[in-house]
Amino acid sequence: MGRGEMPGMPVHVLRDGAAISYADQGAGAPFLLIHGWAAHGGFFRDLAARLAPARRVLTLTLRGHAGSDRGALPLTIETLGEDIAEFAAALDLKGVVALGWSMGAMALWSAAGKLGDRLEALIVEEMAPRLTNDPAWAYGLAGGYAEADIAGSLEEMQADWPAYVTRFAPRMFAPAARYEKPNLIEWARVEMSKADASAMASFWDSMARQDFRARLPAIRAPMLVLHGAQSQIYPDGATAFVAQAAPNGAHVIIPGAGHVPHLEAPDAFFQQIEAFVRTTRRPEMRSGGAVP
Repeated sequence: MGRGEMPGMPVHVLRDGAAISYADQGAGAPFLLIHGWAAHGGFFRDLAARLAPARRVLTLTLRGHAGSDRGALPLTIETLGEDIAEFAAALDLKGVVALGWSMGAMALWSAAGKLGDRLEALIVEEMAPRLTNDPAWAYGLAGGYAEADIAGSLEEMQADWPAYVTRFAPRMFAPAARYEKPNLIEWARVEMSKADASAMASFWDSMARQDFRARLPAIRAPMLVLHGAQSQIYPDGATAFVAQAAPNGAHVIIPGAGHVPHLEAPDAFFQQIEAFVRTTRRPEMRSGGAVP
């Protein structure tokens, strides 16, 4: 689905001609929000509104997702990382605090080296450095998901995407959400159903074959890693590993939340990121780079 899905949104045209839409709210030091697989920037609507009074909030909708063009480049984590770095350079963003949810965090890890000094701090919401499990790694996707399972996942996605999303969406949230927040699950299901099955299969294939375990130590920016205590997607060991591997990592567990803490426990989530930003931002960046 192309940019027509979000009329009136600003767009950035990438190096291959793909137009990606984004929201630009507030003023001051930049805060970049990167959504997860099969989602779009609208999943951050409420969080962006809470952040915007104190900073400039830029919420991307990644290529190949509902609201942005697919483009001609391969739909991979590497391409997304390049897109993010290109976007930051085009807008000349400096002192960026970037938050990546799920696949969005992996895209930011890929982008980190290209962002260089533009990246002030990184917030990781519910992501493992490697999705597949093996005898030496038990912190991938829940249920013992292995490399041999990738092909079956891709077949299911492309055979009946709406049915796949109907099964997947409830697992994104804490188990109790089925009874306590059914409207939230239904909203997520409807929005994720708008994604293109072939594009999502390509991204999944790339994401499931990544391994960032050895690359995390090279990301020296302060990194806050947030885990939903009731996550049905990743075990706590996945996010704990990320925080331990990062030279300046910190690990926080959000009680009662699943894979989407920013929607399930918005107050606790917001408090954690606000506290993190206060302790990490350089004084000259608190007003977008202006020093009185």
